[in-house]
Amino acid sequence: MSSMNSLARLGRISVAVAAVVLAAGCSTSPSASSKAGGVAPPVVLQMGSAYGDLNGVPAVQYFVSRVEERSGGNLRVELKNNYGDNADDAEQQVVRAVAAGQTDLGWAGTRVFDTMGVASFQALHAPMLVDSYPLEQAVITAGIPLQMAQDLDKIGVRSLAVLADGLRKPIGVKRPLLSPTDWQGITFGTFKSQGQAEAIKALGATPADVFGRSRTEALTAGKLQGFEMSLPVYDLQVLAQSAPYVTANVNLWPQMDALVANPARFTRLSEQQKGWLEQAARDASAHTTASADQDASSLKNACQTGARFANASKDELAALQKAFRPVLASLEKDAKTKAFIEQIQELKRTTPAGEPLSIPAQCTGKASEQPDEKDGTVPSALNGTYRYVLTKDDARKGGERSLDDYPSVTTVTLRDGRVEGGCFDESATYWVNGKRITFNAPAYGYTMTFDFSTDGKGNLHLTPVLPMDRGDAFVCSYKPWIKIS
Repeated sequence: MSSMNSLARLGRISVAVAAVVLAAGCSTSPSASSKAGGVAPPVVLQMGSAYGDLNGVPAVQYFVSRVEERSGGNLRVELKNNYGDNADDAEQQVVRAVAAGQTDLGWAGTRVFDTMGVASFQALHAPMLVDSYPLEQAVITAGIPLQMAQDLDKIGVRSLAVLADGLRKPIGVKRPLLSPTDWQGITFGTFKSQGQAEAIKALGATPADVFGRSRTEALTAGKLQGFEMSLPVYDLQVLAQSAPYVTANVNLWPQMDALVANPARFTRLSEQQKGWLEQAARDASAHTTASADQDASSLKNACQTGARFANASKDELAALQKAFRPVLASLEKDAKTKAFIEQIQELKRTTPAGEPLSIPAQCTGKASEQPDEKDGTVPSALNGTYRYVLTKDDARKGGERSLDDYPSVTTVTLRDGRVEGGCFDESATYWVNGKRITFNAPAYGYTMTFDFSTDGKGNLHLTPVLPMDRGDAFVCSYKPWIKIS
């Protein structure tokens, strides 16, 4: 299963998140001991995260696991997920919570700090400056982000590390965004970041602060014509149906993830505990510079879910660079930012960019159009309640990576075009075109279409119509839906 926000996992993820938050409670003191006077329990540090899980953030995920490994289980990090409740400034809320001591640790993309009074990271996100994974690794290895992170104490947090993450590409709803002409007049989604907003304006587009739910709502309402995202996250969130066009050879800027700690909480740790935490952060930094590039595998997966890829020509790339020059000149008015830009440019001159992404022929061209609800019907014969069971053996055969959620019992009710339960959100609908049934979950901007048939008992047999996320296909259609009423 590849989708961080897939419909098939939504209910289970929500339950898991709630359990983690409840378990997190409050941090354990380093001096705590068992009631029996035995060995002290592990020290637990809470980490705020604006996301539902860390599946799309391997850099931070590695850090969390590495803390436990380095300490032999004596120091652990528990996540406080969905911090900020999907607000457009959720990452800023995480940082403010760390500064206020409401959570011990947190992480946020370095892009957001220029909205919080820290401009030192802006050189990282200068448009099309850090535009390859080898260069991103060179920048991390040279210690440039750590120099930038020294200014984080101005907003009351202590820097632990800056970790490499995916390169962000332009994603288009109706067409690939190849030249500045394609950007003219569109509304383009990004995170709340002053530098990125200025870059988008330079191309003639209107920036929109969108995050999670607000991005989905804007896409569903037709208010967003593009957004920036790394290929691994784009693949995990199965966004190809609502925005299928990816410009493969344009990397606008990298995502880099800042790990931060509450200074007072860090001070209360023992020297050994501080050492474990800092070493885990260094380990994560070294590990993630080598593993950030997942674009080739993500391209293949996204293609299967309907994404279509295109490359900008040399002239189009040159036109983009030209349009961004005023943005770069504006950034260089700050002496510190100018010095960082010059360091990165020097590394860029001596760092080979690496091999370009290879795009299979079947992953190019025009995206397939989804079945239209207005052309469908809702046969009353399908009305009823259905149930099916997926076992661990089913999950193993279906290629599921984790068997923890199995066995599972799924109940779904179809009633006059509305769906209740199952692997869909609460506002889902369905319609039928011939022998195909399409389920639409507007809250997530995602539809799934299946060939279907019914047997003599009214049971529903579904066969996925590709492209579709493999995990969703398994959870929703591996077993027949047995009609129970």
